[in-house]
Amino acid sequence: MFSLNMDMKTFIATEGREAATRLAAKCGTKYIYLTQIASGFRKPSGRLTLLLERHSGAILSRHELRPDLYPKEQSEQQKPKRST
Repeated sequence: MFSLNMDMKTFIATEGREAATRLAAKCGTKYIYLTQIASGFRKPSGRLTLLLERHSGAILSRHELRPDLYPKEQSEQQKPKRST
């Protein structure tokens, strides 16, 4: 069904315009803006990146959409440490 950590271009190609339009509406943006992200013409804001991740069910990853803001190393460092 879905592969994890999909980028926007793959999401639109795989899920289609209708799914991308619904996702855009949930995130408060437009389908055309998502196509601009997919083509590399624009980058989503930090806020939009998190909304896209949340409303896609984490199919779109903040690390894939904005590695400059959300590097994978950062997420590993933020994991809570278990107390023994």
